[in-house]
Amino acid sequence: MSRYELLLFVHIVCVIVWLGTGTALALLAIYAERSDRELLGRIGPLGRALGPRVFAPAALGSLVFGILLVRDGSWTFEPLWIKLGLGAFAFSFLLNVTVRAPLVRRQAKGAVDPARVGRLLGRLARVELTVLYLAVADMVSKPSGGDTGTLTGGGVVLALAVMYFAAGALRPAPHGAPS
Repeated sequence: MSRYELLLFVHIVCVIVWLGTGTALALLAIYAERSDRELLGRIGPLGRALGPRVFAPAALGSLVFGILLVRDGSWTFEPLWIKLGLGAFAFSFLLNVTVRAPLVRRQAKGAVDPARVGRLLGRLARVELTVLYLAVADMVSKPSGGDTGTLTGGGVVLALAVMYFAAGALRPAPHGAPS
């Protein structure tokens, strides 16, 4: 196994752990929204526990090994697909630092309703996962600036995910559920 293949393997493992854990939490949130209000209130604390133990190491591993791959593979940071991958990481990082972490801290202090936070965190996870899965598609297809169909399709998917989050964030809690 070459150094490049080893770096690629570790990079892919980090991405799998990052996306796999995020997908599992998003699926739990979907289930909880529909069937288990108690579980919905525990989504925030579960994410808070997994953040420093799973999400952050896997996300940083994805970034570090991705950068090492670019350097080892004689790439530059110029291709659009590399910029989109870095942009997806930056989006995820900023979302977690500026929105998710403060929201979960407020929930831990009892300042916000756990079920409402659970719903918001579930929807945020779906938007973030949309961005990250689009980044995976980006890494596979390696689009250039001339691939307008691919880029337009990704933009439409992302816009729909953001509208889905906004609609859910602005909608009142379901009847009988705490707001």
